[in-house]
Amino acid sequence: MKLSNFGFWILDFGLVAYRTVISVENDGAAPTIAAFSDFGLASGQQSKIQNLKSKIPIILFLVLAGCGGGEPATGDMARHDHDTLVIPSATSKAGVVLGSGAQQRYTCSMHPHIIADEPGACPICGMELTPIRQSTTAEGIVEIDPVTIQNIGVRTAPVTVESLSRTIRTTGRFEMDEQGAYTVSLKVGGWVETLHVDYEGAIARLGEPLLELYSPELVSAQEEYLLALRNARRLADGPVAQDAQRLLDAARRRLLYWDLTDEQIGQLERTGEPFRALTFYAPASGEVMNKTVVAGQRVAAGQALMDIVDISKIWLIADVYEQDMGWIEVGTPARIELPYQPGETWTGRVDHIYLMMNLEARSARARIVLPAGRQSPLKPGMYATVYLEGEETESLPVVPEEAVIRTGEQALVLLSLGGGRFQPREIQTGIQAEGKVQVLAGLDEGELVVTSAQFLIDSEARLKGAVGAMLGSHDHGGMEGEAEAGGGHAH
Repeated sequence: MKLSNFGFWILDFGLVAYRTVISVENDGAAPTIAAFSDFGLASGQQSKIQNLKSKIPIILFLVLAGCGGGEPATGDMARHDHDTLVIPSATSKAGVVLGSGAQQRYTCSMHPHIIADEPGACPICGMELTPIRQSTTAEGIVEIDPVTIQNIGVRTAPVTVESLSRTIRTTGRFEMDEQGAYTVSLKVGGWVETLHVDYEGAIARLGEPLLELYSPELVSAQEEYLLALRNARRLADGPVAQDAQRLLDAARRRLLYWDLTDEQIGQLERTGEPFRALTFYAPASGEVMNKTVVAGQRVAAGQALMDIVDISKIWLIADVYEQDMGWIEVGTPARIELPYQPGETWTGRVDHIYLMMNLEARSARARIVLPAGRQSPLKPGMYATVYLEGEETESLPVVPEEAVIRTGEQALVLLSLGGGRFQPREIQTGIQAEGKVQVLAGLDEGELVVTSAQFLIDSEARLKGAVGAMLGSHDHGGMEGEAEAGGGHAH
């Protein structure tokens, strides 16, 4: 609905008349001269009450006529909107825009939608209105009063150019040296008559006897070898000497393939009698583990009897989380501490980084090889604290970690321009270490970045933006009311 100034005057006039008539009818008291001054009535003129009452329909008609058109609304009425409560003054003028040389306006700090042209009290909470600061700040720059900066605790730090390094602390567990493990199995079946290494943990040495085995196949192979040997000697000067020698060589290779030694074959040649049980020797030195055989047991060809593991070295497997992988490579120095050996440390280097990740823990495995032994405190299955010393990076601009605002897709910092002015800037970040973040692009050395109260600055900027938007809407409405020729503010 659009109301002209004439319509508002008629509405006010009708309401005064209506209240006067109702008052007279209710208590019979004569209206005052002031109440009827607009009607030309005097006190005691009761005969004109009915005449006035009969004029009410005409008054209401004039009210409706005044609501329909007339001169356009101007001034503070034209600047009315739904979001901003404007407190007009007697000297207010429509169309004033806040800026350089503009009229000073006032607002309530608790209710920023209250805008007044003169100082006073807030009609909602009664607080004193404060001046709205005139600003000529460039777009994208936030300007905050120094007192506010001090109250919200803004701190800054300069951008420095330096290299970063990081020490990764993680947990590792000791395992046996897989490269020094050997599984004992026979290439021929039979019965174990004597077991020289008869318990797990025993130390086996290369070339020492492990067990004695009776095997019918071995007995037959020895007899075949002795027969080939006699034939080769008898036919040494005949035309088939070469064929006899080839048969002898074949029988010998068969014994060698079944792990008989040259000494055993030589003894067989000297005695001319096959051995009932043959001795098998340790193929490696180390500690016996996973023993599955006992004396008198029948074993098959290829059956695993025991493991012999070299204990002179031990592996330390360290878990390195996914975000730390950029600091680790083959050759990275490592420092190891044991929780039950305080004050004692071991040093080593990363020997290998496994390809596959642990899907549950999202970590990779780095192997460190350390010297060990039977008297060493490093035992398989133990845990240790591992410190991996990452190499220094190249020198690039860095900022404190708390200065970076991450939005998920972007990384931003709030740049301090001095004089209470701040500007957000997008940056490209690199690795992070020692509480600092590497900046690949977006900042130069010496610039100041905000390290605390960034979100309070953002809130202050949003509040100022909301007040400015309300001021712009208010002024735009007033100017539009003066410019239009056919009506006032539309609801």
